[in-house]
Amino acid sequence: MQDFLRKFTLCLCLVFILGAGFVLVEFFSLSSFTSGNVFTTYLKPQQTSDKKYAVEQKNSPTEERKNISKLITTLKPPTHYATVNFEGRLGNQLFEFASLYGIAKHNNLIPVIPANSILRRIFKITVGPTRPEIKYTKRYHEKKGCVFEPPLMALGESENVWIKGYLQSWKYIHQADSEIRKMYTFQDSISQKAKSTFQAVIASKKNKITTNTVYVAVHVRRGDMKNNLNYVKYGYTTADMSYLSKAMNTFRKDFKDVLFVVGSDDLKWCKENMKDEDIVFIPPGNSPEMDIAILTNCNHTVVTVGSYGWWTAWLINGKTIYYKGFPTPNSQLAKLFNAEDYYFPQWIPM
Repeated sequence: MQDFLRKFTLCLCLVFILGAGFVLVEFFSLSSFTSGNVFTTYLKPQQTSDKKYAVEQKNSPTEERKNISKLITTLKPPTHYATVNFEGRLGNQLFEFASLYGIAKHNNLIPVIPANSILRRIFKITVGPTRPEIKYTKRYHEKKGCVFEPPLMALGESENVWIKGYLQSWKYIHQADSEIRKMYTFQDSISQKAKSTFQAVIASKKNKITTNTVYVAVHVRRGDMKNNLNYVKYGYTTADMSYLSKAMNTFRKDFKDVLFVVGSDDLKWCKENMKDEDIVFIPPGNSPEMDIAILTNCNHTVVTVGSYGWWTAWLINGKTIYYKGFPTPNSQLAKLFNAEDYYFPQWIPM
């Protein structure tokens, strides 16, 4: 009998020890999840490279719990709406919708876009149209044009929001990058015509083209930014040939076989100044969406100025070189512009 009691007591002790150990393991596992001191978010790379771009943010345990709480809160379906005044040409409207989508997603709001938006005709936009019965009780007016404004990421989810502004910053967009890319897929008719036109454009260099040829889109914006004196006085400027030569020579060093595909609103100037054998030009007369669709058949980008060129680079999603001389220093426009907010950190200034 005493032997039985001794064995029984020993078994109880073992069960107690194992149970206590399990509880301690669970406790420390949960503790390490809620009180970790490093929180890492990855910016979506905008180039076809294996390199990761990461930003580390140090948080206290209290801040970590707030982050987790916020994540759980935003899992509930959104019940209110957000829209933006859609104005300007194609480049502007690409910014307006993409930023609206990113802002709405961050605030757990439903983005809305007019049924007759030009973006619907060009791209496979899946967001529903603006409903006439929506009453926007909160309004936000952008303070600057090309500067990230944090208040837009803290609008909340309890009111319908109407936003006025161009919203030209990658920081509104990058958290929703994959979803926006799906919606910024060209309609099939545009995509097919652009591909055939691209093939016709490069056909003049068919003897120089190999399976290893790399195509670089060069978008040269001049037009109103050069000829409109009010724009020039305000701070708009254009890239000179010195920049273009330097940018293209960089790609020539990077790739043995390279062909530059040039699109511009001033082809006369381009043809007079760009006469190398590894350059072809998109013929004039295309719609804005067709030119940008043609350029997106390339692998990398040289950007001069303007939102149209910015979006050409974003859609191509390769190595991007941009003109750092925009806008004119100390101009009125320069006061509304922040290069770190406007250009992706992995894009290369030159």
